[in-house]
Amino acid sequence: MIRFILNPAAKSWHAGSCMKAISQALEQAGISHEVRETTHPGHIAQLAGELSQLDTDMLGVVGGDGTLNELAAGPVESYPPVFYVPYGSGNDFARGIGLPINAKNAPSLAVDHSNLSPRAVDIGLAQVPGRADRRFMVSGGIGFDAAVCADMLKGKLKKRLNRLKLGFLTYFFYGIKNMLFCPLVGGTLTLDGGKKVLEFKNMAFLSAHNLPYEGGGFYFAPKALPGDGQLDLCLITARNHFRFILCLAASVFKGRHIKMKGVHYLRCQKAELQLDQALWMHTDGELGEKTDRIVFQTADIKISIMQ
Repeated sequence: MIRFILNPAAKSWHAGSCMKAISQALEQAGISHEVRETTHPGHIAQLAGELSQLDTDMLGVVGGDGTLNELAAGPVESYPPVFYVPYGSGNDFARGIGLPINAKNAPSLAVDHSNLSPRAVDIGLAQVPGRADRRFMVSGGIGFDAAVCADMLKGKLKKRLNRLKLGFLTYFFYGIKNMLFCPLVGGTLTLDGGKKVLEFKNMAFLSAHNLPYEGGGFYFAPKALPGDGQLDLCLITARNHFRFILCLAASVFKGRHIKMKGVHYLRCQKAELQLDQALWMHTDGELGEKTDRIVFQTADIKISIMQ
């Protein structure tokens, strides 16, 4: 039995059309399935836990990166293989893992997925003192990238552009704003319990990656692998915002930023960051709080994704 979880709010309430096409294909093929829709934040993890206790051979999920983020917050160890259909604005998970499933071919692949197989994918953790741990599938970050998320959450631009199917441009507009005005702060980064300690000034952001892309296509972590038990860190420092913009521009072009001065590309299992100033943090584009202390590390569980 294939059971689907649909986030109807994905892509400004357009995800239902995608799920309808999948359901029609399964019905025509005589394949039984079930669809459950989410109704509130956190509902995805609850539904996934419930459906995993039934005779579910494959768990379908239709939504964006935020939908996957909520899925990862549930009892992942009990999930059957996940048939993920990317239907969001950024779709960094699908891009980063090379997912062969998309909105167009999902109906046919749901009917015949014999060429797909489950792949174990790491889950990252972001830990802020005094707060509950937050999991991420793609990346967690603090500084510039999280400030963009804050603007996207508070602003109305994303909904307007999604109606025109141009939601990916939201990242561009808010990105430009924060490129010009994000704080540049100092701090200390400690890797794997002290194996490496880096002191720095003028940090624009640090992102911890399970997959190469974030923010709708920024190639911040070109060496990131989804199942190697490691996080790839991209820490960018710059003496001014013009220099920072150059680094960001280079990241779009095959990850050339990692060779630039002021860019620190590191790999670890655990990264502890102490800053001189509190900045916004995020996990998979889902906004957290402002903090001057955060730990990123790999979780001891994985999630199985059909690929």
